[in-house]
Amino acid sequence: MSGMSMYSSFWPVFCLSVLLLAGCAASGGSHAGTLLAQDYRNMTNPELTAYEQQLSEEISRSGSGSGGTSIGFGLGSRGSDLGFGLGVEQSLGGGGGGSAPVELRDRREAVRVEMRRRGLLPPVASGG
Repeated sequence: MSGMSMYSSFWPVFCLSVLLLAGCAASGGSHAGTLLAQDYRNMTNPELTAYEQQLSEEISRSGSGSGGTSIGFGLGSRGSDLGFGLGVEQSLGGGGGGSAPVELRDRREAVRVEMRRRGLLPPVASGG
């Protein structure tokens, strides 16, 4: 009978743990949409410089492709004892077909053109 009460208290804790891990994994997402929504043409010079840095950081975080998040769990028993384990793995990059890094790179290049126009970056050297 005591084994039955152990199992009945196990499932609510297990389900709550899975939900918490899923929330943590989802909150580690990309800020690409927020960055791309900003209008860099109306920014002051310091804002534009900081914005270019944020774009560069987001590009390096996102890698060359879209990342993924995995949530895993395992159950095990030994005699009358029951245990479980939970884990979250978040991968970045790896050849995915996501469009956010390409859009971020395009935006960063447009921001750099604007920075050159304002004299914040040196002009691009012509190779010819």
